[in-house]
Amino acid sequence: MTNISNDPRSKIKVVTMNGNLMPLNEAKVSITAPGLSYAALVFEGIRAYWNEKDKELFVFRLDDHLKRFANSMKILKFEKTPSLDLIKKQIIENILANDYKEDIYIRLQGYIDDWGEMAIRSPVSTSIVSYPRPRSIDFNKGKNFTVSSWQRLDDNASPPRVKASANYLNSRLASIQARESGYDGAILLTSNGKVSEGPGGCIFLIREGVIITPSVSSGILESITRDSVLKIAKEKKIRVESRDVDRTELYIADEIFYCGTGQEIMPILSVDKILAGEGKVGNVTALFQKKYTEIVRGKTKNFNFWITPIYFK
Repeated sequence: MTNISNDPRSKIKVVTMNGNLMPLNEAKVSITAPGLSYAALVFEGIRAYWNEKDKELFVFRLDDHLKRFANSMKILKFEKTPSLDLIKKQIIENILANDYKEDIYIRLQGYIDDWGEMAIRSPVSTSIVSYPRPRSIDFNKGKNFTVSSWQRLDDNASPPRVKASANYLNSRLASIQARESGYDGAILLTSNGKVSEGPGGCIFLIREGVIITPSVSSGILESITRDSVLKIAKEKKIRVESRDVDRTELYIADEIFYCGTGQEIMPILSVDKILAGEGKVGNVTALFQKKYTEIVRGKTKNFNFWITPIYFK
């Protein structure tokens, strides 16, 4: 049972459904909705970061999240979808209405509402829930992972580049298996036995000063955080290889980290009980963590185009 005092829902004043602000307990979805019955639902997880010095909240790469949200709906053939400008306005209204002065997480969903058979394409409803979410303590400590026996989804079966709720059954199975086996997280392989990603983030490894990451054709979500890491590496003039990655490369890596909106840049200390380097947060990982933190909190001007400031009255 959730401890009420630690429950982020206790700080939610209002949520948004189809553009309307309302209390959380009034936001209902019909049990007949195909979004529930057939997992006809796509979503985005978005973070916003509080800058204590400037007293501003910065939403990280909001436009990029919205573009991916639209692409997910396009691939799943959703029809009569709301405009991205409208959704962006609703997200900002939701944040302002909740008056957050701390780091938050924003869950945007689009789903087939009402009722109908599996292939129905409309009506499309949206929901926005924002709530406090501080940085994980494991950001500084790191985690221990295992290679899962569950295989990563394939683009010809259930396309991983679609951020759909249905795809996260694959992630759930891998996560549960990892935890039952005594690990903090999992790494999934493709049908060809190559490294894909974790249940909620992309994989980077460092070997002899080179950053290596599975390509976008390796069954990964086209991650916005991954893209951020690649652009930071380019600015730092660090060599990057985006390619097929063998499982055994994980075992001889100097450093490994896991990145996504939720985990940000999370060090992986070991895989299958084999230490990555010295089994601690490495220098390259720490460099990316520092730069990423500066960017998302609006402390570096050269990446300010990635942040959307929320101005409170």
